[in-house]
Amino acid sequence: MKDNKTRQEIIKTAYRLFKDNGYDKVTVNDICEACSITKTTFYYHLNSKVEIVNAYYRGVIADQADRLVEVLAAENHWEQLITCFEQLLDASSEIGPDIFGQIYIMNLKEDHRSFDLDENLTRMAVILIQRAQQAGEILNKSDPFELYRAACHSFEGFELMWCIKKGSFNRKKVVRRALEQIFDVAPGLRRTEEIAYDY
Repeated sequence: MKDNKTRQEIIKTAYRLFKDNGYDKVTVNDICEACSITKTTFYYHLNSKVEIVNAYYRGVIADQADRLVEVLAAENHWEQLITCFEQLLDASSEIGPDIFGQIYIMNLKEDHRSFDLDENLTRMAVILIQRAQQAGEILNKSDPFELYRAACHSFEGFELMWCIKKGSFNRKKVVRRALEQIFDVAPGLRRTEEIAYDY
């Protein structure tokens, strides 16, 4: 039986190396040396560097549902929903555009399902959308799941552009503005003015 602790240690160490040196400059040998393991041990737990990046990203997504306190502290349902998206932005900022860009590259080569909607996060977001619609905070009365899916695709587009532009623009402001438009947020709850996209 595979030792999950060893697998997690390899992922954690590799991620640190990727952040310090850049994904392309880190080899499997570098990871093995940093973990004091053999290549056989590495390949017993993971198939490739690509799998490391995907596993790390999927873990970040899964952790979002665990950060409910911050979400629940928001003043209304719309702010609770936008907090979920902003937490994801914070997580990808932590990963950085170089490593995050590798997630897109690997999924273009083969679908690793990195961008499939997380079941728990989706369920939570749909409930928040329904409540925000009922409270008059979200004026778009379309199906909550379809709204969430549209928002996610828009969100991913901005994430991709952020990677292409090497993190050179304020994603929170741009994403918030786009989501306010998609959901047709009540005017009193909008925080972003018309913005000029500078990328």
